Amino acid sequence: MQGINEQELEAPGRTELAAERVIYGELRHNTGFLLRMAWLQVSEKLDENSLSVSLSAAEYTILQMIAQCPGVRQGHLAQALYIKPAAMTRIIRAFEERALVLREIPVGDRRTVRLSIRPAGRKALEQARPLFGGMAEHERGALNVEEQRQLNQLLRRFCGLERSEAQAP
Repeated sequence: MQGINEQELEAPGRTELAAERVIYGELRHNTGFLLRMAWLQVSEKLDENSLSVSLSAAEYTILQMIAQCPGVRQGHLAQALYIKPAAMTRIIRAFEERALVLREIPVGDRRTVRLSIRPAGRKALEQARPLFGGMAEHERGALNVEEQRQLNQLLRRFCGLERSEAQAP
């Protein structure tokens, strides 16, 4: 049996075509499946709208976390975002080359890398915020604003982020 090709799953217009040809059945109640379908729909809209933005959704997420947590350890950030350390190192080095992030290695601990945002990183975040910032319209799908807020609240609870939200500004 041949595996599923990721490009086939993410092809533009896939959702409309699939809805006409297949029955989702019990998958309509599968959280992982629904999260993936929601992400694919959001990704499709992002691709349509992101031509003027210099950051991908993943890059925006990482830069936003660094901006919110100046001096965060690279390893802790990788762990929090479920990114493999080697992949995070490549991402941060690319950010460094683009002058978006400053990497600092403390004198007493050569294994630790601390990250902070640079002015070009802040500018890139500001430019990308309308596309990737919270409550963006393309992330709403068929939901109204209140339903989107409820969904986000449930997803925060699902991911265990409610506890950290109480401490956030």
